[in-house]
This record gives sequence, structure tokens and C-alpha cells, in this order.
Amino acid sequence: MKKFFLFAAALMTGSAVMADTESYVAAIDASTMASVFPVEAITTGSSEVSFGTANMDVLAVGGATPDSITADAQVIRWNPITWQPKNTNLQDNVEGLETPYFYYVLGTGNPCVEMSAEEIISDGNPTGRYRATYVYYGPEDGGNYKNEMPIQGLYYKFTPKVDGTLKIQVWSNKGNRNTYVVEESSKQPVAYTAEGYINGQNEPKETTINGETVTYNAKKYLSAAEIQDIHNAAKVNEEGVDTAPYVIGAGNQPFWGYLFVQVEAGKTYWLFQDSSQIGFGGYEFTFAGGEQPQENYTYYTLTWSELQSSYADGNFSIDITNENDKFAVDENSQYFGDENNYEKFSTRLKTGGKSGSGSFITVNIPVAGKLQLMARSASSSSVRPVVVTQNEVEILNAMLDDSKAVKVEIEGAEKNVFPIQEVGVEAGTAIITYPDGAINFYCIRLAVPEGAGINHIVSDVNESVIYNLRGQRVSEMVPGQIYIVGGKKVIR
Repeated sequence: MKKFFLFAAALMTGSAVMADTESYVAAIDASTMASVFPVEAITTGSSEVSFGTANMDVLAVGGATPDSITADAQVIRWNPITWQPKNTNLQDNVEGLETPYFYYVLGTGNPCVEMSAEEIISDGNPTGRYRATYVYYGPEDGGNYKNEMPIQGLYYKFTPKVDGTLKIQVWSNKGNRNTYVVEESSKQPVAYTAEGYINGQNEPKETTINGETVTYNAKKYLSAAEIQDIHNAAKVNEEGVDTAPYVIGAGNQPFWGYLFVQVEAGKTYWLFQDSSQIGFGGYEFTFAGGEQPQENYTYYTLTWSELQSSYADGNFSIDITNENDKFAVDENSQYFGDENNYEKFSTRLKTGGKSGSGSFITVNIPVAGKLQLMARSASSSSVRPVVVTQNEVEILNAMLDDSKAVKVEIEGAEKNVFPIQEVGVEAGTAIITYPDGAINFYCIRLAVPEGAGINHIVSDVNESVIYNLRGQRVSEMVPGQIYIVGGKKVIR
């Protein structure tokens, strides 16, 4: 039996090797995309968008489709290229219960290898009008397929700097289309596993609202094995041949979920569907790190005993912009770390709502190191992003998801241990925002390599350098706007 979805081996090969994970969120909510995507339609050429994380470079390419074309395939007019934030609900809408959503960005363009034209026939008669026809990528030449990489249309290119596992968040409305991850140099698909949601696969749930039990349907999260079984039942014939090895699931319903791919350093991997557009929600990249013993770092830790406008540990500090009186501090105990190393925090800093000009956190970093955020979404049923920007770069864009917690037996009881969000930072100012809704911070910490001398470094925040609320350095201030100067909020 030919199977396309293969189970990937774990990355971690020994207890001395730690796994590092970095992530990027493309769609913040139903109306907001990552800032790299243009919000205005583009009328000519292609739209190439570059972004990534420390160990992964990504190029998103959006294309246009012909609105008017001649017999010799000369395009007279193109349809506009757009990038749009989209969402799909993951359960019934129930009054009094927050509905979780699956967010993604949808671009335009058929990812084709060649384009030609054919005359439109109406009632058996030629019309003198033409429409585009396409040749699509295929692992082998034949029919309407050719083993060449797309030259236009919508696709994504991932180039890792180290070996690891790439988890790509995708949405596929055309469930019967081939979904490819193709290694560029060989022009051959690579195996992936898929898990997530298939339209129509539901499970009943119940909750209590205002003292009454309410029953509703939620999309069932399917494991890779469950999706493989659905695929095999529909696509593997009596002879054991997989008739559609690159189609996810049964192929007759939309899919939204995650593709897991083993990738190698320096190689480039293309994500696309033939004759359709694939939605992209972001990615996580997990790779084998080196030994990182705690004794090689000095930690500067901020926790909360009461609500203040600023907190400091040595020269490492944060300032809270709380104009809307959204921030609060209360007692709430949670564990952060992994199954082997974890720490308990007993209070949390509650942000209370979406960040904006009146609600955000400024981080004053005296020396380069690793910024660690022990944080959760304020709603346990909602996955929400936390964003860190510095020096005109969005350096962290991570989703806080309670399902990522691991179960650990602690003091005789099973406890959730939530992951720590970590990103490398330079000396200067960084801004923490939470564009989709409230985030609860249990701790903000700076890990500094021993010998960096944080205690004798005067804060490296230049009093003359101006940043906007996205952490981007600007040359001057515009009247009526809010800026960060010397680590403090300034209204021009």
C-alpha cells in the first residue's frame, strides 16, 4: 500500500540535547494579518513577502489570475493580487460561550507551471473570447502536469538554517486538491503527516452556563493516524493502491490543521496546492539545540506582588502603559517549563484586553540575552498571540495555546506545565503587545550569559532614540502619536 503521510521521528536524541522552538503567526485574528502582508490590492506583477524567525527564512508569493487574455495567451488585464485574513469557527456559536477560531491568511493566484489560452465556446459556437488554461506541478510529467516548480500563483518557500521539524498551519477549502510540500532541488514531494480538523467530523460537548447544562458540537481534532485512516478508506483501492497520495483525508471536505515535515538545513521547501489557493496561518519550527546548562546564564526575573507602573531587577525593567486601567494583579498559581524542568509562579499580571495605544508593555534591556515570557491566554478556550518587536523587527509572534501544556505529576497530583516563550534580544527597547485579546503574564525574565556584567552596565536605552509602539525606530515624532523615548512613553 502506497502511503504519503509518514510518521516523523522525534528530534530529541538524548537528554543532553534540548529542543528549541520558534514560531511565526501570520493571521492575528479575523481582521488582522502580520504586518508584513500588504493590505492594499496589487494590480500588476506578483506580491513577494519575506519574513521568518532566527532559523527559518520564508518567502510568500501571491499571484494574479487573468481577467482578460488573448488567443496567444497575452494578458490584457489581470485580476488584483490580495492578501486577506480569514477564519473558521471550531465549534457551534453558543450564547455565553466564547467561540474558538482557526485563523489564516489567504492569498490569490493559481500556482501553475505554464499558462496558455483557449477559446470560450457557448452553445457549441466560438465566441471570440478566451480564458486561461494551466499546466500544474506534478511529481512526474503527464497530462496536465509537469515536473517543474510553479512560475506564478500562490506558494510559500521555507528555507531552514538547521535541521528540524516544520509544523505549518494550513487551511484547504479544496479538499480534493493535491497538497504538496516539495523540496526545490529535487522537485519531488517530501512526506508529511497531517493532523487537525476535517469538515463534518464533529464531537458533542457540554458545558454549564448560568447554572444550566448546554450541549453543542465542536470540530473534532483528528490525529495523524485518524486522518490517515479516513484517507485510506476513501482513496486506497482493492488492489492496495493509493489513488490520490497527495490529498489530505477523504478529499471531499475542507481541511484545516497542521502539516509536519522533517526538513534539512540549507534546503528550500515549497508549500502549495495545484489549481487552488492554500491558506496559511503560520508555523512552528522545532530543532535540536545544543547543551544549555542553567549555570551558564544569569537570570533577572520580574514577578508581581501588586500592580505598579514599572518593575525592575537590577537594570532589567519593564514599564506598563495602562491608560485604560486594564492591568491588574491577582493570585493564580501555574507551572512553566517542560516535563523535566519547571517552575511555579503564584501571581499573574493581567492585561485585561487587546493592546493598543493605551495598553502595552515596554521592556528595557540593558544587555543582549534571551527574553523569556511565562504567559497564558486570558481565556483557556482561546488561542491568542503575544508579539515582541525590537529595532523595526517583529522578533516573536507566538500563539499561547493551553493544549501545548504537558501533564506532570507534581507533589502527588497531575499538573499542567505550560511552555515558556523565548526569543533573543539586543540591548535597547522592546515592546510586548497582544493584538487579539488579553494575556496573563506570570513572569518576564532576561537570561544573560555569565560574564556579560548586567549589574555594572548602565541601561543601554539611548535617551535620544525614538521608537513607535511596534518597537520600530523612527527619526522624528508626529503630533498626536505615542512613542517610546528612553524606555518611557512620550506623547508628541
